[in-house]
Amino acid sequence: MELVGGLVSAIVAAGTTVLVVVAAVLIGGIVVVARRRGRSGRLVKAPDDIRRRAGSALVRADDRIGEGEADVEFAIAQFGERAAQDYRGAVRRARADRDEIFRLHRLIDAEPEAGLANRERADRIVMLADRIERGLGEQAAAFRDRRSLESTAPDRLDRLRSRIAEARARLTEATRQRDALLARHARTALGAAADAPERATRELDRAEGLAADAVPGSTAPASSVMATISEAERLLFSAEEALEQVPAAAARLDDAGDALRRLRDDARVARTEALEAAGAAPDGDTGVAITEAVAQLDRAADADPAGADDPIERLGQLRAAMDAVEVSLASSRTQAQRLAHAREAYHAARVQAEAQVLVARDAVGSGGSAGARARLEDAVDELRASRSMLDTDPVGALDAVRRALTHARDAEVLARY
Repeated sequence: MELVGGLVSAIVAAGTTVLVVVAAVLIGGIVVVARRRGRSGRLVKAPDDIRRRAGSALVRADDRIGEGEADVEFAIAQFGERAAQDYRGAVRRARADRDEIFRLHRLIDAEPEAGLANRERADRIVMLADRIERGLGEQAAAFRDRRSLESTAPDRLDRLRSRIAEARARLTEATRQRDALLARHARTALGAAADAPERATRELDRAEGLAADAVPGSTAPASSVMATISEAERLLFSAEEALEQVPAAAARLDDAGDALRRLRDDARVARTEALEAAGAAPDGDTGVAITEAVAQLDRAADADPAGADDPIERLGQLRAAMDAVEVSLASSRTQAQRLAHAREAYHAARVQAEAQVLVARDAVGSGGSAGARARLEDAVDELRASRSMLDTDPVGALDAVRRALTHARDAEVLARY
């Protein structure tokens, strides 16, 4: 009996030991899995954190450079080109850092799985944004101090009044030019220039009123007088910028009208070639495709021959129709013909892309996301590249300017929605 009892006790003890070991293994396994899941979760979230940090720094740097560019022009208007040389140099260095920020941001987007490399890229983006802030901040502070010197008040006030008078003289011509543009084009074609004279008038009125309040011998504190003059100068600068929008819009619309006339001439040649190709088409489907492209071209070429509504919009419609004809004739065109077509189509495409870049830039403003700004920067880069390629690779230049148009449209959509 004692032998049996001892045997039973041994079996129970062994079973208990096994259960303890199994339980320990299970608990250890659960802990390991939980830790791995925790690490895995952190790895999944890390790229999003990196993109947010890089995007936030990009927006901060882009906004700061925009402010610096405006402030340096303001400083030149106040104190002259020579006085603002160092400030302009700081802006130029900041733009170089900005280019590097956008390059690194593109790499982060292109290689989302490069965790460590992207973390280092984000760190550098933040460092560059901080450097931009420091460099421009020092120059801005120096000019704030200069503006606050009481001894400059009389000279600044005289210069302010002289510039207001010059702006008033320009206002009459800008209004006449704007009205002439509205008589020929849709209001939307003018963009911000459509109401620029009215905005300039309001800002000049306010600046003139503030200049009158800042007369010498005023009983107001000196700091208050200087602040009044500074506000009047900013209003005047804003009015001057608004007045510049009118001749810029006129030049842009004239350029679009010229491109439209040239593209219509090209369209007539393309139409004749397409009809000849349709008659000699190797199969029915090809002939139908060419005929449909010609019909689209006819509709675009006949719509609003003078481009009275919006020549940029008409330019886009006609260019799309020309592209359709080009696609339908691609197999029958020689290399020389393709190059010639690319050169002829480039100018119209560039005008349209430049106009879209301006629209996107207005939409981005100072509140656009990093994605919108990145697409806008891509559009500007593609436009710049297209100009350098035109002489040696017209087909590549045309493709680049089309990509610029696409990027600019994407930037506008991202900024607005």
